Amino acid sequence: MRAKMWVLRVVLAFVLAVIVATVLGAVAHTQFVLARLSGLGVDISLGERLSTTLHDIVGMAPLFGAIVGSGFIVAMAAAALVYRLAGIQRTLIYTVAGAISLCVTLLVMNSVFEITAIAGARSTLGFLAQMAAGAVGGLTFAKALPAR
Repeated sequence: MRAKMWVLRVVLAFVLAVIVATVLGAVAHTQFVLARLSGLGVDISLGERLSTTLHDIVGMAPLFGAIVGSGFIVAMAAAALVYRLAGIQRTLIYTVAGAISLCVTLLVMNSVFEITAIAGARSTLGFLAQMAAGAVGGLTFAKALPAR
């Protein structure tokens, strides 16, 4: 029974981490795209920013969430192994794993599709914002799942 509860806690922490990273990644994507449009002289009101952001979160969540989740499966498993071997800095390990997961995911998508599929990540700062979303997702995983 104890093992089943642990597995359930891992799954719930994982799902929460993926949701957090996906939502933050979608928000970052939207804001970087809107900033680029503003730079071209397009006037974007606060209401338009908010509605576009919400629209992008809802629209991107299924596919982007699956992509983030796929990367997080590998990243969080690797982070667990690193933590088990090193035994130190658990929160840092998961946070870095989340950031690296988004970095690798974006690079692989770029390699496969020959374009940065997440338009908001086409600039260096936008790419780093996606990595930050992954880092917060990794941090969420570490905080939602207390050490054994």
